[in-house]
Amino acid sequence: MLNGADDKFVPAEQIEAFKKEMSDANADYRFINYPGAVHAFTNPNATRYGKKFKIPLAYNAAADRNSWNEMKKFMDLIFSLTSKKSMI
Repeated sequence: MLNGADDKFVPAEQIEAFKKEMSDANADYRFINYPGAVHAFTNPNATRYGKKFKIPLAYNAAADRNSWNEMKKFMDLIFSLTSKKSMI
């Protein structure tokens, strides 16, 4: 889970409930909070829309780049495991 740590749309209670649910289910997951990132942090148009509609949306280039790299690592892992299983 890749999350903007300052996202006003996702309260801390929901984050903790999500983490508890995943842990209770013995799910293999990671939760990464990006400090300074708010809702829609990967959308280059988010800041403009946030200002236009007066809502807490904003693009965050560092969080976008870091979350993209995390997603690529995840996909590499998943598809690596999938291809290894198909070879067996």
